[in-house]
Order: sequence, then structure tokens, then C-alpha cells
Amino acid sequence: MAKLMTMIAAAGMAAGIALTPGSASASQAASTDLKYYYECGTSICVKTYNNWGSYGLNSYGDHLYAGGWSGYVKVSSGKKIYFCDWQTIQLQLEPKVTELFVSRLKASWCQ
Repeated sequence: MAKLMTMIAAAGMAAGIALTPGSASASQAASTDLKYYYECGTSICVKTYNNWGSYGLNSYGDHLYAGGWSGYVKVSSGKKIYFCDWQTIQLQLEPKVTELFVSRLKASWCQ
């Protein structure tokens, strides 16, 4: 096992990858999940999405963290608000959010 770990570490060093134990933890790493924050009563709630698709919503959005996804939010006026990977978009001044589209592939507007 030690020999295997040494071989993996050597391959990582050759590729410029540092294998430092404890250098990153799950709590430190950025989440790849999309998080939609919305008004629920007198609080702000969060719904997490980790799969592509079109989701029907009927809520007042506060903000959205895109995680590793791209897509758009559609509001009741018909306006679409586009987002790309790792962006946070503010929605406080928008009408009700009616749809969330999460793209299966990187969206064309995110080049």
C-alpha cells in the first residue's frame, strides 16, 4: 500500500499536483450544487439542485448561487436572467420566479 501511495504521489508531483493531507476539506471546497435562495414567510429558505432540467417555481427569489452549473431564471414578466458557473446573481428586485433552467452542458452565453 505504501508503495502504491508513493507511486501516486510521484505521478501527482510530475503532473504538478500537490497531494498534501488535509489541504482541503469538504467544508472548504466550493459546492458544485446550485442553490436557490427564496422568500418563505419571514425567512429566506434555500433549495439545492444537483441535476440538470427545467424546474417550475412560484416564489420570490432572493439570490442564486450557480455552483458548477449554467442556465437561467425566468420571472413572471417573462424576463430571463442568465447565469454561468460559480456566479451569484441577486434577485431581490425581480418579480416572482416562475422557472429555473439548469443546463446539461455549459451554456453558449458562458463562453
